[in-house]
Amino acid sequence: MEAYESARDLPLEWDALTGENFYLKRAFLSYIEEVDKCQQKYYIFRKKTGAIDTILMVYIRNNYNLTMFTPIKISLKMTFIYVPLSVTRPGIIWGEETKEEVADFLRKIKGYKLLLNLPKDLKLQGFVQGLTCPRCLLKIKWNTFDEYMANLRSNYRYRYNKAIKKAVGLKYYMLQDNKQFDDRLYNLYEQVYKNSPYKIEKLSREFFKGDFFKIFVFEKDNIPLGFIQLIENGKELIFEFVGFDHKLNHEYDLYMNLLLKIVEYGIENKFEVVDFGQTADDAKLKLGCKYEYLYALLNHSNPIMNFGADKIAKYLQYKPLDDSKFHVFK
Repeated sequence: MEAYESARDLPLEWDALTGENFYLKRAFLSYIEEVDKCQQKYYIFRKKTGAIDTILMVYIRNNYNLTMFTPIKISLKMTFIYVPLSVTRPGIIWGEETKEEVADFLRKIKGYKLLLNLPKDLKLQGFVQGLTCPRCLLKIKWNTFDEYMANLRSNYRYRYNKAIKKAVGLKYYMLQDNKQFDDRLYNLYEQVYKNSPYKIEKLSREFFKGDFFKIFVFEKDNIPLGFIQLIENGKELIFEFVGFDHKLNHEYDLYMNLLLKIVEYGIENKFEVVDFGQTADDAKLKLGCKYEYLYALLNHSNPIMNFGADKIAKYLQYKPLDDSKFHVFK
């Protein structure tokens, strides 16, 4: 096993294993270290041949709400094997040869540790498994946004046309330089964060200034009313974060219009799929998204505490909607 304190010190081989997991790329991890210092560490496990088999990222949060999907709140120190951005990707790339060695390493980490956004078939001895927020995926099968709208059932098409009309008077544009992301835009993000039922972490204003993102803004009379932050990841468009003025949301249907702009951008730029992320499921499923179910693994180094975690885990897991009940298209 090799341990690293900084992503800049990781060997070039690291990126070869990340595949489509953009968030584990060395460049992006280096950027995250600058804007979100959370005691990040990186680990590499090699095969007997010397080739890298497993890579993972570990970080610590001191006030994580383990019961966020329930009415109660229990905050505690948590070690995450995950990327610190509330993203839909895991913080680990597993290899078969070192799987048991990695599992043993994780079990020995003191206190609670949580692996997020894993497939259902990935299970580890001593870890309890539960559902976490699924990601909402929209597969693009239209050549134009008009085709998408025409393919909607009449009640959805009526709803979205009504929303689009409300935003006719707004200016919509992309930031040419993300350093233009100012306090006014950040305040819009803070409003969404404040009203979110699931608060994992709050990002700094500096995070939004990264060159990795495309940021689009709704504005009226030179006052920003809402924005969306996107990442282009090959044939996949990823919806990162959003901000909007809650007081004016109803008047301009801001949130719905921002979501529709993501659909439009995805279609016009020939992406194969739009990853709409996690949470706010209802609105995203009504756009035509389908769930990809994701799972979490929880363990405590103390056997007694771990026994308790095993008994209560089923009450802590996320309860998704029934996406089969959303008949969005004709």
